[in-house]
Amino acid sequence: MAGPIAESSVRIPADKSRIVVVEGPEDRTFFGSLAEHLGITDHLYFVVCNGKDTLRTYLANILNDTNFTSIRHIGIICDNDFPDSRKGKAGLQVLHDEIDAANQAILGDFQGRRQLPKPSKPREAAGTKPKVSVLLLPDDDRDGMIENLVLKAIGKDDITGCVDAYFACLETDAHLSLREAREPRSRLSVYISGRIVDEKYATNDDSRRWFITQAVDMKWWEEEDMWNKPAFDNAKAFLHQLLAD
Repeated sequence: MAGPIAESSVRIPADKSRIVVVEGPEDRTFFGSLAEHLGITDHLYFVVCNGKDTLRTYLANILNDTNFTSIRHIGIICDNDFPDSRKGKAGLQVLHDEIDAANQAILGDFQGRRQLPKPSKPREAAGTKPKVSVLLLPDDDRDGMIENLVLKAIGKDDITGCVDAYFACLETDAHLSLREAREPRSRLSVYISGRIVDEKYATNDDSRRWFITQAVDMKWWEEEDMWNKPAFDNAKAFLHQLLAD
């Protein structure tokens, strides 16, 4: 799978100038697989920040890294999820706050000499060296998460109809109150469960894959040419943008 993963502390290799900061291991696997599909794996270094709440810490670590001056572009990929916890702020503003906090955490001789710029729009680069770009999922101004993007790529088929019926049953027959922010991940898991019991695919490794991190390696994903679905165009353009300068 694509590139090394930085763990709790960030140490940027001297030969890596394009950094992709993602929220969690699943995002790293997904975008690492996309980078592999695009043939740009070796050019990117992935940093997993384990949620937006710790993003400022990881960005500060990058700012204070001894190899910071070799970085040309930093791409930040985050879900635009849980709007009720953002206190009325747009997803981009939340990331601006994290960047501001990181900029205030410069240590020693780097104070006043290193700052991360704040993009005025998603998918538009800000600054020069390094540039900073932000990709919000599933879209620039739509609440949701990476699972929404995958569901958009899947579109409508016989399985999605069954998934819709299942969740309708949860609400009407089981009388559950569904939390909107959690539903996309559950919907995708139910969809994948339909794929793994299909006689055509329920063999070998496919029968043991349940999650988005595993879906990208399933036979149906390749057969249906999922990476070339229009829903992923912005994500592919974003990764390419990191290499453009």
